Amino acid sequence: MIQKLTLYTKKYAIFGMVFSLAKATVYFVPLLLADVLSKSDFGILEYALAGLGMIVNTLINLGVPGAYPYFVLKDSQDHLTPTFRLHAIVLIIPLVINQILFFGFGLDASFYLAFNVSYIIANQVFYSTQLKSHERSTVAVIIDSGIYFFLLFYYIAYQLKIITSSLELINKFILAYAIIYVFFAIQRYLKHKTEVSFQHYKTILKFSIHLLISTFLIYLITSSGRILVELFFDFESVGIYAFYFRLAAIVVMIHQVINIAFFKKIYTFEPKILDKYYFLFFIFIFCLSIIIYFIAPFVVGHFSGYFNETFKEHKAIYFILSAQMVMWIASALNSNIIDRENLASKNNSKFLVLVVVGAGVLYTIKSSITLSMLTYVVYSIIFLACMIQYFSLSRKSIYFQKSALSLAVIYMLTSIYYFINF
Repeated sequence: MIQKLTLYTKKYAIFGMVFSLAKATVYFVPLLLADVLSKSDFGILEYALAGLGMIVNTLINLGVPGAYPYFVLKDSQDHLTPTFRLHAIVLIIPLVINQILFFGFGLDASFYLAFNVSYIIANQVFYSTQLKSHERSTVAVIIDSGIYFFLLFYYIAYQLKIITSSLELINKFILAYAIIYVFFAIQRYLKHKTEVSFQHYKTILKFSIHLLISTFLIYLITSSGRILVELFFDFESVGIYAFYFRLAAIVVMIHQVINIAFFKKIYTFEPKILDKYYFLFFIFIFCLSIIIYFIAPFVVGHFSGYFNETFKEHKAIYFILSAQMVMWIASALNSNIIDRENLASKNNSKFLVLVVVGAGVLYTIKSSITLSMLTYVVYSIIFLACMIQYFSLSRKSIYFQKSALSLAVIYMLTSIYYFINF
């Protein structure tokens, strides 16, 4: 008994240390780079990391990562497992096309960076989902944070004056990391190619195509902020939006602990139990986000010149993004339930309507829109996406009433505060 307890404690202590290091890197490195790069270059980097790169990753991944836990955990079709290795080879194709477009046809550097990033994120999601499905959480955390470790190496080298501050150099760092995934994919495929079945891959794709559309739409809704800011304003504004998004996203690390440590349970627990935990979790995250928002001016200013230069003018953006984190987390958790219940295809049409309506609203107010108002519109769209997810689940008699109510109250309270104070 004591030996089991010791092993259990050791396992989660190691996970806790690795997770803290990895997520601290993800959180702090972009904030540190904001003081290293020019405002425009920082905006371009963020546009690639968490804007266009994130959304393109959903397209090139073909929904396959979400298919893995469905087939292996929920449907117990273990014979399909070896064929997933073929997908890593398929992912190399868009990376090669990107190199041809950049070196042969002069593709813009910002798009080249974003597409290289999308390849890396696609691989990170692909491998970490498999690892989480088998409760190998520690390795999954490292994989998830890989691109930020490379950016940390860049930042350290810059501080040691080994290299200069250059977006072109960052592009080279990211390409080098992408090439590592290429060699890894080829090596794994060659080692297990006799176990791979193209017919099985077709079976996977037949299911995952619905996840592709669903994942693309949810990422378009939740991760389009940087793209919309660039569309309506410029890369410098993207940097401002991204900086406060990163600052507000500190609470997302708590969600990531839950998602990694309990990934398998999310696919197996009863909805009634999940609703109870989600409800309490959303309330906790919201309260913590608001507390951090009010404390941040007294703390962050001591470490960030970028914060001191921009906070007074853009504190409304920080407030909305702090509240938006709750909706972002909710949409991510809900997506797991949508996938496990095979409701992605039924949810897609509703998401598509939301995207079209949201685009119409933005087009209508484009002449008078401000950065803070754009942030509020994106926040509202993500809230509505969560409500759509709950509605789709209710059509199958799966109810998350407490969770939906908590989000509605949070949205109402933050909206009132925003319009009164800003």
